[in-house]
Amino acid sequence: MPRAKNSNMASPPSGDRLVTPAETARRLGISPGTLRNWGAAGKGPRRYRMSPDYGGRVRYSEHEVDAFIEHVKTGALARPPKSRA
Repeated sequence: MPRAKNSNMASPPSGDRLVTPAETARRLGISPGTLRNWGAAGKGPRRYRMSPDYGGRVRYSEHEVDAFIEHVKTGALARPPKSRA
């Protein structure tokens, strides 16, 4: 299955807390299904696929989720700028 455009195999910013899709969806006020759809469409906060050692699960950078929320609040719906890692 092809990966979403915003999947990132690189590591998230050093020292940043990683949050689950369920927690990310709750913080954004959307359903987990909507978050999955956004990811498949290359929208929403950047997501990170963890290594197979961690089950290959998707996680989100807490800092990047917060930045995405702030951009949405200000009317900028595009992806927030890359974090300072």
